[in-house]
Amino acid sequence: MIKNLPIRVILRITFLINCILKFCYFPKSWKTAVVVPIYKQGKNAQIPDSYRPISLLSSLSKLAETIILNRLEAETENKLIPFQFGFRKGLSTKEQLIRMTEHIREGFNNHADTAAVFIDISKAFDRVWIDSLIYKMYKLGIPIQLTLLIQSYLKNKNFTVRVGKELSAPRTTEAGVVQGSRLGLHCFNIFINDICQMPNTQLALFADDTAIMCTGQIKPLM
Repeated sequence: MIKNLPIRVILRITFLINCILKFCYFPKSWKTAVVVPIYKQGKNAQIPDSYRPISLLSSLSKLAETIILNRLEAETENKLIPFQFGFRKGLSTKEQLIRMTEHIREGFNNHADTAAVFIDISKAFDRVWIDSLIYKMYKLGIPIQLTLLIQSYLKNKNFTVRVGKELSAPRTTEAGVVQGSRLGLHCFNIFINDICQMPNTQLALFADDTAIMCTGQIKPLM
């Protein structure tokens, strides 16, 4: 629909997004999400934690996010840890599983065993501390204008919850990145980019799903 708008409207949208990039300010009206709770099968339907919140965002907001994301990906291309395969171009769960399988197979070939710990952080995207994320972006050397723009994008977000045709009163969020947004997923990768790495271990990450593997000879207990 946006592509088929009159050229004068497309030029106006282009001007608006250029202003967003120039002044490092994300419009407040584009930061309001409609949250639709999706029921998790097998859970108690009376408990709020049994629902997965999916945020519906403005199409113009997503368009602006895509442009900002292209710039952010270019700045972080060689700065994110190579063990993170989530939401990165050319990488998927398949490549990560192949990498883990090859690591375990190599251990078998050397008559060694591999132990692994699998971690799934509860409500990981909702727990992102925005001030810490902005600090980590600064430490990664991301340009200050881009950092300030993402800070404007993440701060003072609003949401309403839709159940059926009913909408709740609006609320403001002070933490977390939006599930359903394009930019928020890459921001999450930056947030956990400084995950602790221990000697003689291998990390395998896909977003917040983490595997920590260690290969070696297991000595029998005496």
